[in-house]
Amino acid sequence: MKQLIIFRFSAMGDVALLTPVVQAIARQYPDRQLTVVTRPKLAAFFEGMAGVKVFPADLQGRHKGIKGLYQLYRDLKKGGEIEYVIDTHQNLRTSILKSFFALSGVRFTTIDKGRSDKKALTRPENKVLKPLPHSIERYLQTFEKAGYKAQIAAPPYFSLTAQGELERFLQDQAIPAKSTDMQWIGLAPFAQHKQKMWPFDRMQKVLELITQQQNVRIFLFGGGEVEIAQLRTLEQAFPQAKVVAGKLSFQGELTLIHQLDLMICMDSSNMHLATLNGVPVVSIWGATHPFAGFGPWMQSEENMVQVPTEELSCRPCSVFGNKPCARGDLACLDWITPETVANRALALLQH
Repeated sequence: MKQLIIFRFSAMGDVALLTPVVQAIARQYPDRQLTVVTRPKLAAFFEGMAGVKVFPADLQGRHKGIKGLYQLYRDLKKGGEIEYVIDTHQNLRTSILKSFFALSGVRFTTIDKGRSDKKALTRPENKVLKPLPHSIERYLQTFEKAGYKAQIAAPPYFSLTAQGELERFLQDQAIPAKSTDMQWIGLAPFAQHKQKMWPFDRMQKVLELITQQQNVRIFLFGGGEVEIAQLRTLEQAFPQAKVVAGKLSFQGELTLIHQLDLMICMDSSNMHLATLNGVPVVSIWGATHPFAGFGPWMQSEENMVQVPTEELSCRPCSVFGNKPCARGDLACLDWITPETVANRALALLQH
């Protein structure tokens, strides 16, 4: 069976967004073996997909540096005949790898990230404010350039294999099985950069407003000691809240997210994990903007809470939220009120 080699090493959200495309291509071309080359911890996204296997790239060990990339090329060649290399990452590592494959006669195609359009969207003055293709659409276009076309199915896109682990977690936490009289919501209040992260103390007010009107169970998502310590303050304030961070495997978290009725989050990987699981999302946006192509897939724009660009013309100032605030006050986040977020959440819960 001929292989398609697919490169996407990171980041978590970007790899997650690849899953519906890989699933669609695998279903459309069952006579091809799709080999996704990514970091080992992200293999869970593709677990259980027919016609798909993951090759874990050890970029800090065996496959580190140019010699390591050549070893990765050799390791991949051992897997059988390769028909095409699909580069959905486009960085220095994948450029080096593609040169190795090209020398051996293997064709490749590369994603168009639309960098010039994103630069125009985020420049300080004379911004071109228009929606750019979503990352999922860019992935599809990359496959199409190689001659592979497919239609994406409806979510969920993950194979949820940790139901037993989730049930044990719920029992350990004395959480009853889900019932029709109590809705489950997830709260993921963190992001990689502070320019994408709403002031944490406002989350308590959001939960107060929601719990006053709805019977809910709250699951708190995050990672690392600092974030877990912050989440525990919410757990102590709300008896219906439980910290998930550090208590479930990655597959366990994916399985839990699938059962949520709503996720409240930043522009972050948890936003993508929820939307790709078919869960409604209220997302909070600061320095970044859904127009850049990283918004919650196939969800309503009205549930993307953000300060309008007409009110704050510096938005968006960054594609990834990794640039310092030129104003110095993070007004893009500070101007968003708890009432706005809670009202959007309640509208979805009461729908």
